[in-house]
Amino acid sequence: MRATSMVGTLTCLLLAAGCSSPAHQDGNAAPAGSPEPTTSAATTGTPTPSTPSSPPPSSPSSARPPSDPTRAASLVLGPDGIGSLKLGMTRQQATGTGQLRAFGNNGGDCAPAHLRAAPSEDGVVLLSPTLGIATIDAYEGIRTPEGARIGMSSAEMLRIYPTWKAADGDATNGRGVAKTPGNSKAVYRIGTRNGIVTQLTLQYANQNCYE
Repeated sequence: MRATSMVGTLTCLLLAAGCSSPAHQDGNAAPAGSPEPTTSAATTGTPTPSTPSSPPPSSPSSARPPSDPTRAASLVLGPDGIGSLKLGMTRQQATGTGQLRAFGNNGGDCAPAHLRAAPSEDGVVLLSPTLGIATIDAYEGIRTPEGARIGMSSAEMLRIYPTWKAADGDATNGRGVAKTPGNSKAVYRIGTRNGIVTQLTLQYANQNCYE
């Protein structure tokens, strides 16, 4: 019985030793208990492309195209002129405003030019040798401060300028002048045809470029 007991004990010891021995592992597997190896994203993953930052939106002021000051200023034919172009200016001063095309050369007579913003051959400006800029023609779309314009009826014009006085014809078909509020040296020359205003000019009352 003693021998049998010792054999059984030895068998148990051998079995315990076999259970605790590490299992055989193929390849380069890490021993048990070692941390799992990490894989670099740079070598195994597809790099995430960086997203370019969008340019900041343009502010309304920077996106707005620059305005034309000469055209904006030329909407009103006032008592002294149109925009920065004034009665009495010299050729050099008038050219410097940027509102005129080149002057023609009429020798010693009044030299003509055209408002740059005017269509076609409208907007005639006459330069007197003695008075400087003496006359400035309006064109369609231009108004006086009081609201007179080409294309309005003669009746409307007379309500605005009751001082209009015919030089020839009458208010329905003719031409005449009205006092210019704000400038005692100037008048508005207004021509009509078939009851419609067809001509509107700011000029010196004593202009010497035409009758």
